Amino acid sequence: MPKQYDLIFLGDSLTDFHDWSAFGRHHNAGIAGDTTDGLLYRLHYTLDKKPRTLVLMIGINDLLQGLDAGCIEENYAKILEKIEGIDNVVLLSLLPVKAVPETAVINRDVKRLNRYLQNESQKRRFTFVDLYPLMTDGDEGLKESYSSDGVHLTPKGYDVWEEALKVILQ
Repeated sequence: MPKQYDLIFLGDSLTDFHDWSAFGRHHNAGIAGDTTDGLLYRLHYTLDKKPRTLVLMIGINDLLQGLDAGCIEENYAKILEKIEGIDNVVLLSLLPVKAVPETAVINRDVKRLNRYLQNESQKRRFTFVDLYPLMTDGDEGLKESYSSDGVHLTPKGYDVWEEALKVILQ
């Protein structure tokens, strides 16, 4: 029988690369490089753990790989349908990437997906945490001090994320 956890963090490298121990007993189900399609494929492993609270952020790798935002929304719809039975679902907005001309389309699609996630959260009575405005610089990109490479977070960036979650989870 799978081990049960009250709290599961689910996502890609942004989730995987952080120590979430500030939130007590938990399971980090983040996988570096994961996409909405990959998460959908392995979601049953998370559901088998019967979490009371699920914190979810996924999608930036899809955008970085050139997947259309509409396809990502379709994958998200399937994911959200499968997790509706969990008592407390916390959907996190996607984070921007570093603002350079090549990432303008990605950051535009991040905003589109964040609107989608916010709307779906309201419909499904999930909690939506909008990290985007907390992480942006004046150019609407990821703050340089919060990122080591324009995508992944520094400890300072994770501090901002944790503070936003503490309001919800503690």
